Amino acid sequence: MSKSAPKRWLAVWLLASFCLALASLIKGAPANRGEALAINPRLDMITALSAMGPHPSLSDQAKVFGRLVGTWDVEYTDFSKDGKVTHRAGEFIVGWVLDGRAMQDFWVVYPSGTHKDREVYTELRYYDGKSGTWPVTFIDPEHASVARFAGGAVSDDRIVLDTQDFGGTDTRWSINDIHPDSFVWREEESLDGGKSWRLLAEDHMRRRGAVPPM
Repeated sequence: MSKSAPKRWLAVWLLASFCLALASLIKGAPANRGEALAINPRLDMITALSAMGPHPSLSDQAKVFGRLVGTWDVEYTDFSKDGKVTHRAGEFIVGWVLDGRAMQDFWVVYPSGTHKDREVYTELRYYDGKSGTWPVTFIDPEHASVARFAGGAVSDDRIVLDTQDFGGTDTRWSINDIHPDSFVWREEESLDGGKSWRLLAEDHMRRRGAVPPM
């Protein structure tokens, strides 16, 4: 018997076990969505919150952030005032919620160094037709922090959001170099009313999986 034969048999056994388990799940699966929710009501909120796409009322505005829908692998880079650079990894998940009238992001930073737990954040955004902007509420539950941004697209491949909720200084988030499978997220602050900006963080996003239809 060749050295690779045991590995092939192990792979076959694992595949067969998976197929049998999947068949068992399908056989015992609920016949409809209502039955599935009754079995595990903890999923009720997730199912009711999510939407498959934007509400028709958003029209072309849905494309501003809609192209970010999906899951992204993230390389986080933070720049401190003393020049220290910190690299971390994580993911960024974007989806439509509330019948497609809003979008929600879910940020994850994987554990590293002295951080034993992952960091999680979320933000909710919607389009305000009166102001022509996208208000955003960012929530950091670990530190009981909330920040409110507003902004929108300034070009085909750049989105800018501004706030003064971080210590009263001007802070902006920008989404740059937007492509179907990548973009760059930057966080900057200004101490002179927007005349100059200091880079606080730069996050490189790479799409995981196929581009979903708009």
